[in-house]
Amino acid sequence: MANTTFKGPVRSTRGFQVVSKNKLPNAANSDVETIRMSSGMPDFTGLSLTDTATGASITLVDMSLNVINYTGAAACAAALPAAKEGSVCVYVQSKETAGGTATLTFNAAGDDVWKTGSVIESRATNEVAFDISAAGETQLVFTPANAATNLFTIGSKIAFICYETGTWDIAAEMGGAPTLLTGAFAFAA
Repeated sequence: MANTTFKGPVRSTRGFQVVSKNKLPNAANSDVETIRMSSGMPDFTGLSLTDTATGASITLVDMSLNVINYTGAAACAAALPAAKEGSVCVYVQSKETAGGTATLTFNAAGDDVWKTGSVIESRATNEVAFDISAAGETQLVFTPANAATNLFTIGSKIAFICYETGTWDIAAEMGGAPTLLTGAFAFAA
């Protein structure tokens, strides 16, 4: 197919897919397709702003930037809204997560799940690592270190994006400074 240039916005209600074909040497089928969603951090235009104090149990608001002051001093369970096609729910960390080692747990609603193969950055062993979701997982758990070195800190964001009802895709922006070496993320069921 030739290159195509559009004038004006290109729209899709179910995201954009990037398809690549891998040539496998000495294989009967040498064209193995890999399909990935082209999803990074979404544009925040049109999202509301919800400033919620952390607590043992909080509910995140759909189509909103949910600004939360979790510190790690006490455990927090954050309930996501139902994953409906077109939903965007963004968690924004407003404080440093150096107050303790109590977990922050994101829980998908009802039968909703993370898209199988979702990837999140982690720092369980003071170096870059990644956790990858398995089929049917419904939780994302952050365990901070009791130190000012957590990768998930002031200004970090996790966007939960729904392209297909019942399934959340995840995009994240972490702290990024070289001294932010601690704090572990892991998907769970």
